[in-house]
Amino acid sequence: MNKQLAERNIRLYYVFRLFFEPLFWGPILIIFIQLASGMSLAEVYLMEAVCILVSVFLEIPTGALADLIGRRKTIIVGYSLVMVMMLMFSLAESRLMMWLADIVCFAGITFVSGADSALLFDSLKFLGREGEHKKILGRALSWRYFLIAICSVVGGYLATINMRLPLFLCLPPMILNWLVAWWFTEAPFAGNSYYDAREHWRIMKTSVLFVANHLKVKWLISFMVLVSVAGKLWFFTYNNYFVEVGLPMWTFGWIFAALNVVAGVFSYRAHWLYSRLGDDISVIGVVLCLGLPILAMGSFVIWPAALLVIVQNFVRGYFEPFINDFLQQYLDSENRATVLSIKSAVTSSVHVLSLLVFGWLLASWSLATCLQILGVSVLTFGAILIWSYRKIFVSKVGR
Repeated sequence: MNKQLAERNIRLYYVFRLFFEPLFWGPILIIFIQLASGMSLAEVYLMEAVCILVSVFLEIPTGALADLIGRRKTIIVGYSLVMVMMLMFSLAESRLMMWLADIVCFAGITFVSGADSALLFDSLKFLGREGEHKKILGRALSWRYFLIAICSVVGGYLATINMRLPLFLCLPPMILNWLVAWWFTEAPFAGNSYYDAREHWRIMKTSVLFVANHLKVKWLISFMVLVSVAGKLWFFTYNNYFVEVGLPMWTFGWIFAALNVVAGVFSYRAHWLYSRLGDDISVIGVVLCLGLPILAMGSFVIWPAALLVIVQNFVRGYFEPFINDFLQQYLDSENRATVLSIKSAVTSSVHVLSLLVFGWLLASWSLATCLQILGVSVLTFGAILIWSYRKIFVSKVGR
């Protein structure tokens, strides 16, 4: 690699993150799954839990594979599977097709998970620009959020014509992104260009031991798990909550557009905002911006309360640049992708349990009651993490 190729990786990363996720399906995803497959919301949670369980077993091996043979190769494989998933979702007319599409989706994401972030960070490290990581990640995410905001409005209106139109429209940008993955150049890292089973196992073993013995990394992963799990459980209730409070479907697109504009602004300004807030206030703010709106939506089931989902997007926009950069500071190039995949595996494991429990709650109690339980849980676990943060990082001044 030379300076020109490293700088090209950074430019390509902006494009890759821009088109990584389907752009038009957000406002109608859960309703489409229910209508196309005949599943209830509780059954959707069960499907998601089982499919995430599949990814748990793939996360660490695929992360170690990225550290062994190269991040670019695993990104290409993973994104190829993501494209197959999108086509399967678009054509699905049964529970079996929906389940297969979801399994392929999570399998593909495990190959990309950690590898893309590791490729970016090591490219910046090669250039001596690691300090720009938070800023670049925040801006890359913000552009995606702004684009999704526009696409959400379009998707909401298209869904009133045909529910499958937004899904088919997701395919062309994803094909472009698949080509972008091929244009990446491998950044310098400690791996080989060939596969070695013993080395693969060694990377996994040492990375697991590294996480197990690193108190700060364990805390960061725990905090990321809380935010990710709470956000996913909450997101899956959006469509049904909107229906319950009487919002027409065409408004879904506009609400999702507002969500992504807010997320985009906070992501773009994450670097600036962090310089004003610091770690302590950031951690406390994230917990409050998650737990309080969920609790309020469960307590007051009226259409204005539906707008509180916008508050989550303060967190969605700011959190990833802030916490991802926080974690990257403690990792080495040799096992960077593997440790990030361990984080994803732990997150996925908790996702499975949480989705099963929340699905069971939805089958037994009302959506409002379940949101109240979720809100109280987030605030409780968040308070524990805030308390432990002060003990673990008390001697850390800045970063």
